[in-house]
Order: sequence, then C-alpha cells, then structure tokens
Amino acid sequence: MGIEDNSIEFRMESDRYTGNPADYIDDAAGYEALLQNLAEGDGGGGGRRGAPPAAKSAIEALETFQVTSSEGETIMVCAVCKDGMVMGETGKKLPCGHCYHGDCIVPWLGTRNSCPVCRFQLQTDDAEYEEERKKRTSTLSDSATASSSSSSASRH
Repeated sequence: MGIEDNSIEFRMESDRYTGNPADYIDDAAGYEALLQNLAEGDGGGGGRRGAPPAAKSAIEALETFQVTSSEGETIMVCAVCKDGMVMGETGKKLPCGHCYHGDCIVPWLGTRNSCPVCRFQLQTDDAEYEEERKKRTSTLSDSATASSSSSSASRH
C-alpha cells in the first residue's frame, strides 16, 4: 500500500512535468542562475566557444565526388542531414574519409572545423587556435611516447 500512496502522490505533484520535477526551473531566480552558469561556462569572458571554422582553403581543397551505387553496396548517408546520398548527386569527402552532401558539409565547416562523425579537425585560419592545437598534439604524443618507453623498459 505504501508504494501505491507514493505513486499517487508523485503523479499529483508532477502533473505539469514529464520526468523528474527537479529537472525544471519554475522561477525567475532559477532562470537567472541558469543563464549566469551558462555565461560563465563559455571559456571565461566573452570569447568564442569551441573551435573556429575550417579554413576556406581547407574547404575548397575537399575532394568532390559523384555518388555512384552498384548492387550490394551500402548506401551512404549524410551525417549532417541524415538523408541518403542518391546516385548522381555530388558529395564532398573529408580527409578522414567521411562523405557528405556538399550543401550540408560546407555550411557545417563554416562554423566549426571538425568532422561531424569522428571529430577529425581541418586546418583553420585562426593562428592562435592552431598554435594551441599544435601544443596539445605535441603534449599528447610526448606523453604517449613516454608511456610506451616506460612500459617497454619495465618489461626488460
């Protein structure tokens, strides 16, 4: 009987909500706190969030191809619009190998520099971002080299 009482009580409290009522904001103070939290979480101070757009030269250098299909082949699907790529359409192929409609991937890369599927990063025109990316890449490769050399040294 206790379970029935709790379920009825919860149902009455949550008529306005789907799911957990604690996931919702009901008052102006809650909205203000949420907006403040989002504003502070943007990298500290009005700067751009996330990666910059891909370089125009990188976008122009993408391989353009004609979609062909033969029996037994898998159908390519554009990960941006989620539509199948129809035989005869023109597509764009990123260096990582993923293919998209040209009309979908070019605007995507105009706002961010990464593949929608695997996050492969194309070059940008932002020198500061590229410098940071090189530092991160060299730090990761240095730590991977150190890790592999220490593990091989411990085996000997």
